[in-house]
Amino acid sequence: MPQATSVPTPTTLQSGAYWIRAVVQPNYHKYLQTKPANIPGTAILESYTTAGQFNIVDGQLVNKVSNPPLYMWVEEPADKASPPRTLATWFNATRNPFGTFAWQGDTLTWSVPSVKRQNVAAWLVCKNQALFVNTGAYGYQTPSGCADQTIHYYNDKTANN
Repeated sequence: MPQATSVPTPTTLQSGAYWIRAVVQPNYHKYLQTKPANIPGTAILESYTTAGQFNIVDGQLVNKVSNPPLYMWVEEPADKASPPRTLATWFNATRNPFGTFAWQGDTLTWSVPSVKRQNVAAWLVCKNQALFVNTGAYGYQTPSGCADQTIHYYNDKTANN
């Protein structure tokens, strides 16, 4: 398998791709990406100047710029009936085997039948801007050091602040 190398994301949106960003404080217009850009690593929300470009293909959230393509993964909890409040996310060069990504309007969702969630569009942004699936109620008993977020696609030709 070819090794991914960090390449800057084009500043103009590529055909078939979307920017993905938060739209409320404290992460208003922070964009989905990895750091360094476009290589396997933790999914984060950060500056529009380094925003990644993505789309959903067959239930997989795919980085459309990286070569090879990168897929967002979600941590699979040992106890699916009582999962932890946060499930880690990251990008990897192989397809995510756990759960399905989808658009609900312009909102990014993730779901899997074995993990019951009140809101499939609920995410958390925690230490170092890391993105987590929120398995609890949105806006209720938010873990310390985290912020509740929903994230949405944006399809203008350039990312903005």
